[in-house]
Amino acid sequence: MDLGLRGKLAVVTGASSGMGKASAISLLKEGSRVLISSRSEEKLKKAAEELSRYGEVHFKASDLRKAEDISELYERAEELGGADILVISYGGPRIARFRDLDDRDWYEAFDLLVMSSVRLSRLFGYRMKERGWGRVVLITSTAVKEVNMNIPLSSVVRTGLAGLIKVLSRELAPEVTVNGIMPGRIMTERQRELLAFKAEELGITLEQMEEEASKEIPLRRFGKPEEVGDLIAFLCSERASYISGALIPIDGGMLTVVG
Repeated sequence: MDLGLRGKLAVVTGASSGMGKASAISLLKEGSRVLISSRSEEKLKKAAEELSRYGEVHFKASDLRKAEDISELYERAEELGGADILVISYGGPRIARFRDLDDRDWYEAFDLLVMSSVRLSRLFGYRMKERGWGRVVLITSTAVKEVNMNIPLSSVVRTGLAGLIKVLSRELAPEVTVNGIMPGRIMTERQRELLAFKAEELGITLEQMEEEASKEIPLRRFGKPEEVGDLIAFLCSERASYISGALIPIDGGMLTVVG
């Protein structure tokens, strides 16, 4: 299946590891050029070297909590001809129970998840609309639909992203589609941190926690970052041209809510 992505410029944030990196790889395999970003320049350079085997890769270190860094990332994309695709991925907020969170934790989570997405979408989204074509995909979490008590910051703040996706899908239409995906238990470093947190609470080993957690997933296994990347590549493609404003789970069937 030709996804029609050859030559498109995709900007992927949080791309030095995990689902962001996997998304960049999937897009490269479909012939896109990519501009990857993350906070750590060292990790970003290493990722760019690895990704270059798949196609044309550029990188720009950016802290998504800083408006000036987002502006510089946008300018770099313009130097490369302008972004056609924006994939928003970020590290997760602090893992902690509600009782252990203070005001600063809440403000930082809002800055990291919501304000970064607002600023990125405002710059890149309207430019895509002016150019007549574009795709925006936000990586959220199943916590949007079903509360995870180990990460109340994510459960509360990411629901704001669901609203933003709906607003943008109307604001940027018809030239640009905007969608979100809701990963469940995808085996990344972040997932291992969550498992370690829960294992410590329960007084069991990490290996035992992984085994117990996988049993809760209907498909009986954790997801792979590349499976997320392939879904994102499809949503960015011509083949997904009538999908917009959607929140799509990729969780092995674990969500129990309807709709």
